[in-house]
Amino acid sequence: MSKSRPNGKFTRARLRHALFTRGADKLLGGRLLERHLEDQIEVHTHDVSIPNWPEEFDGIRIGHLTDLHLGDLMPRARVDETLALLSEQDVDLIAFTGDAVDLECAGVEHFFESLAAVPAPLGHYLVLGNHDYLDDGEAVARAAREAGITVLLDEMITVQGEGERPLRVGGVDWAKRLPDCTEKVQLINGDEDQLCDLLLSHNPKSFIEAARLGVPLTLAGHTHGGQVAIKGRPDRNLAVAHRLSAGFYERSGSVLFVSTGVGAWFPLRVHCPPEIAVLEVRRGDWSDPIEDAVN
Repeated sequence: MSKSRPNGKFTRARLRHALFTRGADKLLGGRLLERHLEDQIEVHTHDVSIPNWPEEFDGIRIGHLTDLHLGDLMPRARVDETLALLSEQDVDLIAFTGDAVDLECAGVEHFFESLAAVPAPLGHYLVLGNHDYLDDGEAVARAAREAGITVLLDEMITVQGEGERPLRVGGVDWAKRLPDCTEKVQLINGDEDQLCDLLLSHNPKSFIEAARLGVPLTLAGHTHGGQVAIKGRPDRNLAVAHRLSAGFYERSGSVLFVSTGVGAWFPLRVHCPPEIAVLEVRRGDWSDPIEDAVN
C-alpha cells in the first residue's frame, strides 16, 4: 500500500461530501444531520445453517460490523454507542469489512482501540474498503494493527478453537472490478483442501468466485443497502449497481451476508436502519435465516 493523497479520488470525494453532505445539511439548517444521528442503531441476530461449515465451530457467534465512515456523519459519540451495543452481544469473533473512515483517517485510532477492547475470544479481523484508501491506507492498516486487530490483505490465517481443526479466516483487499475480486479470492484459496471457512471482503462481488470454490461463508459491506429500501425488503433498494446489495444470498451451499452498515455517505436512511449484525453459524442444511431479535 502507498499513501494516496493528494489524488483525484480524494479530491472528488471531498467535493461530493461538501456538496451532498455538508451542503445539503446547511441548506436545511442542520436538521438533516440531526435526524440522521437520531436513527437507532439496530442489532440484527441471525441463525445461519451452512452445509460445509466446520463442525468444530458449530454455534460460533460472529459480530459483523462494516462501513463505519468515521467523519461528519459518524462522530466519536456515535462510534462509542455502536461499540457499546456490540459489546453486549457475547460474540466469539468480530469481523469488520471495511470503510472505517469516510475521508481523512485522523482519529481512527480511537475506533480501532475501542473495537479491539470488545470481548471476542477468537479475535478481531479487518479488511480495508475503498474509503480507507482515499487518504492514507497504510495509516489505517497500521492503526488497526497497533490496536491489536488482525488486518487481512489478500491472506488467510488459522484460528485455533477448542478442537483440533482450526477455523480458516481469509480477507481480500479492496478491489472494484469483478475480475480483480476473483483473482484475489483465488490467491488465498489455492488449495482445495485448505479453503477459507470465513471470507471477509468489502466488495460483495468476491462472493461469485468464493461460491464457485465452495467457501462456506462470505461477509461483505460497501453497498449500504442503498440507504433507501422498500419497507420489509432490504434487498429492494437504491443500490441499483449491485446485484448483491443487502442480506443473505446462497449459491451451491455457499452463503453471503451483505450488511447495510452502521455509517453513511449521505445523511438519510429510509427503511434501511444502521445495523450491527450477529451471525450464529452452524453446520446444517441451508434455509433462509431467521432473525432472532432486533434491539
